[in-house]
Amino acid sequence: MAWAMLLLIVIFGGCFNIGVNKPVSELPPQVGFWVENISNSRSFMELPTHMYRLRSSGSDITVEAKGCLSYQGKRTNVIALTPEPEFWLAALIWAESRGESLAGQAAVGQVVLNRVNDSRFNNSIVDVVFESTKSASGKTIWQFSCVLDGHIFEAWQDLNFSNYLLLAKSLLADTMLDKSLITALGFFNPIKVQAIDPNKSNWVWKQPVLKQIGNHVFFTIP
Repeated sequence: MAWAMLLLIVIFGGCFNIGVNKPVSELPPQVGFWVENISNSRSFMELPTHMYRLRSSGSDITVEAKGCLSYQGKRTNVIALTPEPEFWLAALIWAESRGESLAGQAAVGQVVLNRVNDSRFNNSIVDVVFESTKSASGKTIWQFSCVLDGHIFEAWQDLNFSNYLLLAKSLLADTMLDKSLITALGFFNPIKVQAIDPNKSNWVWKQPVLKQIGNHVFFTIP
């Protein structure tokens, strides 16, 4: 009985003390990158743990993360990495349009590039992909649903992700661009949107349509 009681004390005592009085230097840091908004506000985009590896050596730390440059330096509570635009453009294309034709996927990527060049949106690919606003209640509203549901962080695990990287490179090299979509600033799936908005009250229905490719309607914003 005494051994049983001792075992319970060890188990439950250990559980309740996890993280208590642990030095800050030993706690896992936040890993991610900063997003710059046109409103002059900044937000930190934290990466899920399955996207990076940490290695510590004394007060130094090495971080290898998908979609970002490697980091080596002093350990801090927040590790701010440098994101790779090509990767995140490819990840958004995968998350928003996998299953669509190549033309449809390219069009989704083109929307991102068009937004970068429009003063109403953020000024870089990564900042556009992760652009967000705050509602009156303080809720974060993302420009792209794949950030909200986290699908964008799964793209790199697709065995065909290299194809999306090649498409992103082609778009950045000004190939694969659709001349009829040079003013496209958004897209949506009308079937999916109408399923949750049968009265078509969402603002996307009111925007001038440029083209439909596959399941997506591409529109401009006057």
